[in-house]
Amino acid sequence: MDARDFLSMAWATILGHRLRSLLTMVGIAIGIASVILLTSIGEGTRQFVLGEFTQFGTNVMGINPGKAITTGSPGALGGTYRKLTVEDAEALRPHRRCYKRRARGHGHRTGPGR
Repeated sequence: MDARDFLSMAWATILGHRLRSLLTMVGIAIGIASVILLTSIGEGTRQFVLGEFTQFGTNVMGINPGKAITTGSPGALGGTYRKLTVEDAEALRPHRRCYKRRARGHGHRTGPGR
């Protein structure tokens, strides 16, 4: 048998089982479309997350009032602790571009407006 015989036999089989061939083609098309769709959703999600994190920049620092100690990146034995001092604030002053003051806390509120 040569290649011409194989092709004629394959074509005769496809034409003889039209419904089976159609359903196979539909299944292949759905599989290809689902792979393309999931890949594009994953890439879109990746770009969204990168965009959300890069808007903060690499030089953003948050200092919350009322904290007596801070934790650094965890090492082999856990986090590192260091107290904030006035010298720390003075060292950061030249590098400050913009800041927001926030007041957070808890307490008891009295009076109208409850």
